Amino acid sequence: MTQIPGRRERKKQQTREKIARVAMELFIARGFEQVTVMDVAEAADVSVNTVYNYFPTKEDLFFGLHQPMETSLAGIVRQREKGEPLLTFLRHLLLGSLEPMRALSPPEQDATRQQVFRVIRESPTLQARGRQMTESVEEDLAHAFAEDMGKPFDAIVPRLVAQMILTLYARIFAEYQRRRLNGESSEEIHAGLSAMVMAGLTLLEHGIDASRG
Repeated sequence: MTQIPGRRERKKQQTREKIARVAMELFIARGFEQVTVMDVAEAADVSVNTVYNYFPTKEDLFFGLHQPMETSLAGIVRQREKGEPLLTFLRHLLLGSLEPMRALSPPEQDATRQQVFRVIRESPTLQARGRQMTESVEEDLAHAFAEDMGKPFDAIVPRLVAQMILTLYARIFAEYQRRRLNGESSEEIHAGLSAMVMAGLTLLEHGIDASRG
């Protein structure tokens, strides 16, 4: 049974979302490096300590409402049904992640997304944090695959699988952006991305010779 958050928890979540939203508005308007935590606190009408209670660093403020789905992949892998083949599970997981793309986001949402990307491109600090996040996610995912395969944590195969799955996610997202900007329909985009997923998983299942077919 799902437990409904109490009033205190809802209030904390609302405060967290407000701080992150205000921070993103400032980052988009001024650039990441030009905004201080004090600026965010004043704009959100909270204390600096309150900001740090929710977000330990300024980078956390930026990524607070924009954590990629990949960050939860290791937990999802660990929770899959016992006995389900890993490749079958990954196929359902990756194809399922495409379903929200059937409903194209409104133009203003796309515009905001492009502004967020611009802020990242202009900030070496955010780019470095993004790389750290990717490395952390890859490490956690590799450990999950190693546990599943019964292999040591430093074995090469779980790490290669983790890298490939994360690369697939990155390529799916980049291709979605490209196709959306080209004006393709949601069905065209979904079909193209589904083909990408299947090609990647076929390579994973059969090895490099599969790419010759």
